[in-house]
Formats: sequence, C-alpha cells, structure tokens
Amino acid sequence: MRLASVLVGDIVLVNRKGRVFHALVTGIELRGLGIEPIDKRVTYRQCSAHDVVGHWARRGRPQAGDEELRPTEAQLSLGV
Repeated sequence: MRLASVLVGDIVLVNRKGRVFHALVTGIELRGLGIEPIDKRVTYRQCSAHDVVGHWARRGRPQAGDEELRPTEAQLSLGV
C-alpha cells in the first residue's frame, strides 16, 4: 500500500508477522509509519508500507466557520 495518503491521526490495519491489529498513526518515518496499537498487548511501534492492510482517514466533524451560509438564488428558485 502507498503511504502518501496516510496522515498522523489516521487508523490503519496492520498485518505484522501474521499478527493483525488496528493502530493509530503517530508519525511518518523514513521507512514506514510510527504507530500506537489500539490493543495494548501489541508491542510493535512501527510498520512498513508492506505491513499496512487497511486505512481509515480520521477526518472528524467539519469546523464551523465565522460567516453564516446563505442559499444562492438558484437554490431558492428550486422551490418546495
């Protein structure tokens, strides 16, 4: 898997030496990712791109802006 789209804070599914576990990405390193496994019994703290099986981006809720959103004329002309 390519690690270009993986960011700090994302969740990855890792298969390291036959052990499959979910982990939180703590950093991007030269040869892979720095990770913090969700299961505390797992001791691996880094993995390579070959070890990453799945990836979920952690986006969160959109931030509220300062300005109020107003409908456009095209939206208003649709009518209900």
